Amino acid sequence: MSQQVVPISRSPRAPLSRVLLFACTIMATLGSVSDMVLAGQQVPFIVTSTHTQNAPWSIDEGAVKPAGQSGRFIVRDRHITGTFAGDISGGFTVTYDTNVPLATQSGPIHARMVAGIYEANMTMVSSLGPTPVPCEMPDGKTCLETPVGNFVPGLLLNGRMNFQSGAKGKGNVSGWLIALLDQEGHITSIVAGQITIVGQWMQ
Repeated sequence: MSQQVVPISRSPRAPLSRVLLFACTIMATLGSVSDMVLAGQQVPFIVTSTHTQNAPWSIDEGAVKPAGQSGRFIVRDRHITGTFAGDISGGFTVTYDTNVPLATQSGPIHARMVAGIYEANMTMVSSLGPTPVPCEMPDGKTCLETPVGNFVPGLLLNGRMNFQSGAKGKGNVSGWLIALLDQEGHITSIVAGQITIVGQWMQ
């Protein structure tokens, strides 16, 4: 008498449910990783300001006093105001301190920038050199001759900035300005200038 072997069939529901559970786990994990990456990702930003007739810069007197008999002057809490365009738009104020020789106005600058909700620390260096403003007759003083043309001298600015509030990030600062001086050689006003900040931030 032969015995009939009846095959035992397993329900497909068990392995299918395990596959679905595994797939859901992977999707949840990838979603969490994606959210973390997006939350911590910094993106490029650029901000510029140009002194123009319609958007002029202004500078106040601040607190200026001689550094003994060294020919240098200590500047505290001097303010430059203007208007930004780009990823930050609207009015700004830069409050700076410096200690520079009167003859060149060149040296380290420590500043705080406020523009709307944004606040940043700036560390820059100013140096005397040719600005992008062209001139005709080089005389070594009011018009400088260079290999690429003749340009009006001014203060060249280079440095770094770090956001303290409004955003997280940092950037490079570059710019220039042409100032009017009084009889003693102190800056009284700004007649031309431009500043650019390029960096990475996360808002």
